[in-house]
Amino acid sequence: MPIVTLTSDLGFKDYYVAIVKGKILTQVPTAQLVDITHEITPFNIQEAAFVLKNTFSHFPEKTIHLVSVHAETRTDTKIVVVQHANQYFVGMDNGLFALMLDDLPHKIVEILQVNYSPTTFTAKDKLSNVVVDLLLGKNFQSLGVSLSTLETKTYLRPPENNFIIRANIVYIDRYGNLITNMSKSRFEKIRAGRDFIINYKRNEELREISTTYNDVPEGERVCLFNSSGNLEIAINKGNANQLLGLHLDHTIQIEFE
Repeated sequence: MPIVTLTSDLGFKDYYVAIVKGKILTQVPTAQLVDITHEITPFNIQEAAFVLKNTFSHFPEKTIHLVSVHAETRTDTKIVVVQHANQYFVGMDNGLFALMLDDLPHKIVEILQVNYSPTTFTAKDKLSNVVVDLLLGKNFQSLGVSLSTLETKTYLRPPENNFIIRANIVYIDRYGNLITNMSKSRFEKIRAGRDFIINYKRNEELREISTTYNDVPEGERVCLFNSSGNLEIAINKGNANQLLGLHLDHTIQIEFE
């Protein structure tokens, strides 16, 4: 039986996640359910895309990923199944999947909703039904109609040049580490061996990239590329989110000398 992962902005305070799991298990008791996270900031598809992009490749082929973030969207928003890297992603076509994938996926199917009623709980009343169909062996292409493209969202980025580039904080983990969308490969390509200054706040900067958090004393700021290859600003054994006052979507500016 394929694995089903769940990623959502539903949180754990309420009973919503349990209902979705119960709905699936009632129809497919042998399903293997794995939580990726349910603590995505409400409606933040960019944060969800970052989490999934850094997670799905660690799961086996045929894994089904149920994604419910900003799921209660316009009534005309499509429900889609996206096939990519021989895995399946079930969710709303609200821009999240386009942000998650570097390339156009292998196949995209819009799920026909003729038998679905309007709902305020899309994960339970719609997305879980699609997951169950896939678990029961239905060909996902038979569940709807093929699409050639996904909904995209454009995030405005300040102009860049060979001397200044910018990144945004796209994820804050439970330690308060501030993770940006700047990859190591992109940074090194533009850097071309030059010295640099990382400006993350007015009159506050970093000039060195460390290998580990412990390269600096406890309580000190540190900048490094994390295990996913993204530029991260942290405080060794401290909470950078709280102590530096930075937040999601905050812009980090990198100047090359």
